[in-house]
Amino acid sequence: MRNIYIIPAVIMGLFTAITSCHKPEAIFPKEDSKPQSIWLELPGVKDAVFEPVYNAARDSAFIEVPYFYPVESDNETDISKLILRANLPLDAVMRPAIGTLMDMSKPVGLEITGGTGQKSKLVVVAKKVGDVSVKNATMHYLLDGVNTAVEAVVKDNDVIFYVLPGVDVSQAQVSVTVNSHSTASVADGATVDLSNPVPFTVKSIDGIIKQYTLKVMPPVKKPYGIGITRKLFVKLGAASGGGGISTNYTETSMAVSGDHLVIVSNTNPSRLRLFSRTTGNYVQDMPLPAGNFYSFQMQNDTAGALVGASFAALNDKFTLYRWKNATDPAPEKILEWNNTTAWAGIGRRVRIYGDLNKDAVIYATASQTADIYKWRIHNGKIVNAANTPDMNAAPVVATYKGTSNIGYLADALPTAVSFSGTYFMNYGSEVAMVNGGSNARVAAFHADAAGYIFHAPSVYFNFNGASYLALLKYNSWSLNNGNIALFDVTDPSAVSMSPANPAYGAFNVFNSETIAGAADNGNGTGDVCVSFAPDRSSAYIYMLLTNVGIIGYELTTY
Repeated sequence: MRNIYIIPAVIMGLFTAITSCHKPEAIFPKEDSKPQSIWLELPGVKDAVFEPVYNAARDSAFIEVPYFYPVESDNETDISKLILRANLPLDAVMRPAIGTLMDMSKPVGLEITGGTGQKSKLVVVAKKVGDVSVKNATMHYLLDGVNTAVEAVVKDNDVIFYVLPGVDVSQAQVSVTVNSHSTASVADGATVDLSNPVPFTVKSIDGIIKQYTLKVMPPVKKPYGIGITRKLFVKLGAASGGGGISTNYTETSMAVSGDHLVIVSNTNPSRLRLFSRTTGNYVQDMPLPAGNFYSFQMQNDTAGALVGASFAALNDKFTLYRWKNATDPAPEKILEWNNTTAWAGIGRRVRIYGDLNKDAVIYATASQTADIYKWRIHNGKIVNAANTPDMNAAPVVATYKGTSNIGYLADALPTAVSFSGTYFMNYGSEVAMVNGGSNARVAAFHADAAGYIFHAPSVYFNFNGASYLALLKYNSWSLNNGNIALFDVTDPSAVSMSPANPAYGAFNVFNSETIAGAADNGNGTGDVCVSFAPDRSSAYIYMLLTNVGIIGYELTTY
């Protein structure tokens, strides 16, 4: 006979199982009604993104929009047809709605309501401005009867020509380049007596006038650290040619060698491209060392040699190739090691210190762990634990004790040609100075110095008696807005310094112009690299921001 009690019993059992499961966590409304960021865009124009400056109360945002865009073009901006965008807290609402064409010729009032009903107001004021910058300036003078040219360094309102003392500059010919829609009060090629400072002005199309001064100064070498800095170029999106910097997340690494920047695209197989390190313009593609070369990383040493790393998933081969320079037609494979331990892959981030043709160390972080894989080069060869040349040498593995997971992208930056030397650990949660013997944190950057948002691409280098750490410092949660931040880490006691410290300017010695794009850089990728003049009177520092562009600066010793 059928047991009629079985079905109810089953139903009751299922009910008990279901009701015994954990309840979902409650989601509470947020009070926050302040926009995280706000910006203007030109409709249909890639990379035309304009960031605001806020007043002290942060209830007004002032956005300057170039009179023409691109700035050097004849395309006049229509300020009555711009797109206003913002990043809001998760459950906040903004009125009026944005994201479509808006007339920004008058101030626009916005009201933001947080999840709990708390309100805040923000007035956005847009202004169309002309370009009053000095692009470059050149002075021609006679030195021992020979016509000699020198380019100026533009620093704030001073256009400075560095000339040896005693040179006659009373009949100097000066050319000043400004925007094509602006005018300079000094005529192109004019003869100017620069024995004393000479004032001049630049007037933009909208009538703004900026005062400058032409000066001749003797080059005085600083006894320590960097002096005057000079922007070399900014290239956003496709502006550099050769495909430029795309918005498909592929350009993840950059190195510098001789006259060239090498940009790595992490397509499979990868694409290697050469760009001018002085202009940022595309030169040519670089042959792959192997047809199946799949890479996220290339690095340069202090002498201009290059090392390119393959990406190796678990049980794949991790290979390193060395180029004598950026145009070397026959790179040499210096390592082939089977990855049997780095379960989430190795090769996304690789850093070196030393001379690849003499003595150097190579550090590669293993994703999703706290492990650093280390190889040593001695007399130009990878060596194993017995100090014997071995292109299949297993790495020495060190585990950083500050965390159990550095994520997918982390830089371990050696500061000496030694496995036990101090290194810097830079990943999403911190920038730390680490004891190479114990792998324990010695000091960490203050959060306000490193940046709250994200940081990973970085480079360590020595210049004019100082030791520097340079970061790609992100300024938006979209990771598509960033700048080079340079820190003097010579004194370990300064590493944890707060920006509120009066001495902070001697620690954070340089911040570049910010570059930004419209496409998100969700992976937080990019790179920073450095090269030097033959006499080391200048260092040249470059930043790649994935999906956005590249920027270059000269750091001088005077």
